[in-house]
Amino acid sequence: MPSFPPLSRRAALVAGAMAAAGLNPAARAFAAKNRAMVPLPDAERIRRDYQQMVDFGPRLPGNANHLRFVDWLGRELTAAGLQPGPCEAYAYRRWEPKRWGLDLIEGTARRAVANVAYFVRSQPTGPEGVTGPLVHAGELGPDGPADLPEFAKGSVLVFEAHLPRMALSSIVHPHFIHLRGESAADVLDTNYHRLWTMPSFQMDDLAARGAAGVAIILDASSAMIAGNFSPHASPYKAKVPALFVGQDQGEALRAAARAGRSAHLTLDAEWVEGLVPQITAILPGKSEEVVIVDTHTDGQNFIEENGCMAVLQLARHFASLPEAQRLRRTLVFAGWPGHMSGDMPEAPGWAHAHPDLMKRAAAAFTIEHLGASEWADVPGKGYAATGHNEYMNWPATAGPLTEQIVAGIRRHDLLRHAVEQGPGYTTGRVFHNSGIPHVACISGPNYLLGIAPNGHMDKLDADLAARQTAMIAETIKATDRFSLAELKGGDASLGADPVSGPDTARRAACPNPA
Repeated sequence: MPSFPPLSRRAALVAGAMAAAGLNPAARAFAAKNRAMVPLPDAERIRRDYQQMVDFGPRLPGNANHLRFVDWLGRELTAAGLQPGPCEAYAYRRWEPKRWGLDLIEGTARRAVANVAYFVRSQPTGPEGVTGPLVHAGELGPDGPADLPEFAKGSVLVFEAHLPRMALSSIVHPHFIHLRGESAADVLDTNYHRLWTMPSFQMDDLAARGAAGVAIILDASSAMIAGNFSPHASPYKAKVPALFVGQDQGEALRAAARAGRSAHLTLDAEWVEGLVPQITAILPGKSEEVVIVDTHTDGQNFIEENGCMAVLQLARHFASLPEAQRLRRTLVFAGWPGHMSGDMPEAPGWAHAHPDLMKRAAAAFTIEHLGASEWADVPGKGYAATGHNEYMNWPATAGPLTEQIVAGIRRHDLLRHAVEQGPGYTTGRVFHNSGIPHVACISGPNYLLGIAPNGHMDKLDADLAARQTAMIAETIKATDRFSLAELKGGDASLGADPVSGPDTARRAACPNPA
């Protein structure tokens, strides 16, 4: 984004969105007339745009890839004809992994354990790593070890751990689901085994007792956990270096521990202070009311977070419409950071930073994780596609928004897509809770948090993402037909937990990407 001097919220809104050159009706009409209409993306465009995002590399909060991506995204929104809001950023101390691995020592030889993944924000070992005797220490639960044996100082402890054993119905509670050839119970009541549900296994007592490192054998394959970034949203910083090991590598680790062998564990990472930018871009309409379209800008691959590309695709489309087809309400596109941080305020932070826009919002749309095919550890196949798309949940405020989403899911034949009463399970629940009629979409595939050389693009269902994006655009357009009172739909849960607390966003020149 371009650099801006500090602005008051109201001044930023007025100066940046309503009074800048080119925003009067005549200028808007001229600009629209001289810009070719941008269609909503088809599958080919989806694949091309998502690949462009993936080519930046993993965009972890505040890292160089993330800063370059946010800068590019801001410039693209401006090029589409939107007006940039005030430049905002959050202070953040990020954990940046460099090198990690686990070697079993057999005499003078070492054997690397395949596809280990790091425990995010756990204590670094330094580049030299640590070496110690392997000790099988039993089960590791969310609250810590179940029954810790005696071990020598400097040991590398081996634990067994499990993803939460639960059904999808324990997380989501849809009142509508679109299916063909299967029942709701087939989707909602079977075992929901997903890496993103990883708990923050508590291990601080292990460091106090002298453990040099921890290897956690997880109940998932090495192929599934390779490159996984978990626990992604927890502020917990384990005081001992820890790595995850796939179940198929677990027996070698157990056998080495039984034989009294040692292991060398490396987790070379550093803590880096910095600023992480936030984007707001505005497409003025004729009304003082606004519609907010938001997502987070940090992510690991094509799925985290392709809501950014949907925001850009929607912005390009709506900004290119002729004046007669423009929405009555102003469109506000927001990209906030920090979903992978555990520390940043995320969507509530954006809401704190923009109280004027929140007060004037007639609706809000939070977009996450489009185009997800379902992958799992399949008996007899290993980690593979199941043939289904991933379940997609749509929390929505009761009334017209829910009606539009249900109709859109049917119209676009979006299988395994479901609607539940808002606020639901979404990063954007702050909008519904603050009294703004809201729709969100979110899926949770196993590769959601995975870092891979190809950004997991082989798992993208581009046709599905195109249909999802079209439905979101249609629903945004449909909101213009309803008054704010109608959009609220008599939903008694609206405004049950309004956003409160301090605004921690900094307003100054955006940090230059490295």
